[in-house]
Amino acid sequence: MIKQYTGILLFDFQILRLTGPLKSKYREVEADLLEIGQSVHDFESWYQWWNQKARSYEKQGLLEVAMTYYRSSLFFLSFLDKRKADAYQCFRHCFERFYENADLQYDSVPYEQGVLPAVWLKKAEFSKTLLVIGGFDSYMEELVSWFLPLQEELQCNLLIFDGPGQGFVPAQKLYFQADYEKVVAAVLDYFKLDSVAAIGVSWGGSFVLRAAAFEKRIKLCICFDIFYSAMDALRLQTSAAEFTLLKTGLFLRQRALINAVIAHKAKNNTSLSWMLMHGQGITGEKTAYDFIRNISAHTIDRQLGLIEQSCLLLAGSQDMYVPSYRLEELKNKLVQAKSVQTSFFTEKTGGSLHCQIDNIQRALNAICQFINQHKNEF
Repeated sequence: MIKQYTGILLFDFQILRLTGPLKSKYREVEADLLEIGQSVHDFESWYQWWNQKARSYEKQGLLEVAMTYYRSSLFFLSFLDKRKADAYQCFRHCFERFYENADLQYDSVPYEQGVLPAVWLKKAEFSKTLLVIGGFDSYMEELVSWFLPLQEELQCNLLIFDGPGQGFVPAQKLYFQADYEKVVAAVLDYFKLDSVAAIGVSWGGSFVLRAAAFEKRIKLCICFDIFYSAMDALRLQTSAAEFTLLKTGLFLRQRALINAVIAHKAKNNTSLSWMLMHGQGITGEKTAYDFIRNISAHTIDRQLGLIEQSCLLLAGSQDMYVPSYRLEELKNKLVQAKSVQTSFFTEKTGGSLHCQIDNIQRALNAICQFINQHKNEF
């Protein structure tokens, strides 16, 4: 179960995700989470609360807290809102100051008409590289805080980047794309890498499988979590009747009908409302219909038989974006994979939520164990 800070499921999940280990590290964060429910009740109050706190902590020199709070503040803002860019710049400034002694190498990968920001955590003594791929709402800076603490245990260089539609890349009009093997190829070419392990986080669990199907420089494939189809996420935000209507409407190209149904549903569904707003921002689409048509191409079904690498699939029993039955389906369809290992997390074991955010250490332990067991493959 997700702890109720605000009583709004989406907000409470993101609070759990964004504050993570900070709760036990900073008493200020622990105290903040006791009061947040009194102040946050919609997207605007979410922004105001986190941003004001972030500014205060930046002045106090609590940079890790400040950067996390700036990141949190921009989460539910539209890309059309100037405050999102301002909050991102503050987030990035605090991030760079906090990690100034961590020897992070910042780079930009040329891609189409723009560039993909990347951070390269490289050590001379490590010969292996783990490529980290984000998802629907990720920022590479956030993923640094997840994976940097694992570097010594993994004995790997870490290469983390924002692809099209990720981080603040949509500001360049580089939008989310299903054929992610092209993105990975550009990154590997730029850094002259011919053998990597790759991990996909959240929607990245689909991207990493898609990339591995075509890009054989990926030698090891990890889905943290699995992500089979974008339509699964939409299915879990609607009733069975509504989803059937949406599928039929898509097939018949009923733009007005779908826009009307989605608009009505989103009025009382915070998760769906945000999914549409953010989704249109990262895909460049202007309507709910066009956004849904766009993401309907994001399915890994046809590529699974092309994957030959060893794979680790993680899933949670209470994931609100991925049906748990997809785990067994994925495993059974990876018929050419060198090996397939699964880790299924329940409320009893901990880690039952999306990306095991309620007990992320269990997932990270499984990931480290898998990579270290397969070091000879990459």
